[in-house]
Amino acid sequence: KFSARKLLTFSFLATGVLGLWFSTFPGFTISRIIFVLMGVSTIITYWSACIKATRMLGTEEEQGRLFGLQEGLRGILNALLVFVMTAVFAHYTNAVAGAAAAIRVCSITVIIIGILNFIFIEDTKKEENTASALEVTKGLFKMLLIPRVWLLVGIIFTAYSVYGLIGYITTYAQQFYGLTATTAATLGGVRYLLQGLGGIAGGFLADKLHSRIKVIIGGCVGLILSFGAYILLPGKASSLTAVIVNFFIGLIFIYAVRSQYFAVHDDAKIPIHLSGRVSGIASALGYMPDMFMYTLVGSWMDSYGRTGYNMTWVYAMAAAALCIVLTFILSKVVKNGQKIDA
Repeated sequence: KFSARKLLTFSFLATGVLGLWFSTFPGFTISRIIFVLMGVSTIITYWSACIKATRMLGTEEEQGRLFGLQEGLRGILNALLVFVMTAVFAHYTNAVAGAAAAIRVCSITVIIIGILNFIFIEDTKKEENTASALEVTKGLFKMLLIPRVWLLVGIIFTAYSVYGLIGYITTYAQQFYGLTATTAATLGGVRYLLQGLGGIAGGFLADKLHSRIKVIIGGCVGLILSFGAYILLPGKASSLTAVIVNFFIGLIFIYAVRSQYFAVHDDAKIPIHLSGRVSGIASALGYMPDMFMYTLVGSWMDSYGRTGYNMTWVYAMAAAALCIVLTFILSKVVKNGQKIDA
């Protein structure tokens, strides 16, 4: 319904302004309101527009690398921003002043990106914006009746679950392998750099193979093996290096998968003019693990210790396996089906 360019510009500028407001530490109630508003500007008005804009940047043959570059460059920018924010924070002797300055740096960066977005991103063609709000709403519900849309939801749901669970590995290494807090923080920065490597490599590999589906399946196979290794590795300090190396390998796999689980919309024959609707549905439902997963696995870890972590790794392996199944089914549905028209 709305221009992807304008939605993205609004999202960046609104998020930046809200960040500047939050940097004043206005109090608990106002801070909660700010975070609610950020939920709108960073998800509702942003994500579907971002997916659509990315698809519009290239041809069908270039979708893998476009989404891979989006994922990878986002990781590299995150790493640079974290390092700059850390340096700014360290410049202040007062922790509150340092935190406020770091938040302002992030917010100003987001505003600058919003301005650059308005300048360089091509606007949606006017003829694509002729549908009324009622027609768009009807079209949205019509999408829910299409099986492949639910397969796309499931792919994101399962892959996102694995992505969320991989974040527990540094805590696991601290508790059972003697990883220091300083090294754990350093690994957090390295994680962003590996996001760059995994995302970009996954994107170009997808285009090389002429299949985003194959990259998702291959990445999930690698993730199953990676999480399985944590269960098999002995709980000794001497295994710490193996845990860290396995963590790096798993990150490359998960970022390769993440880079393609929206690019696969092209494999699913989702037309560009429906990309916003489908990615909106896929995002809203696919990111639902945030609502329950962390509470669930956190209770396992608190109640069962190392066994709870192993239960978490099994959960991740099961999610990756289900992602493979759903991706394979999608390939068959698309092969036997027709393009979507709505």
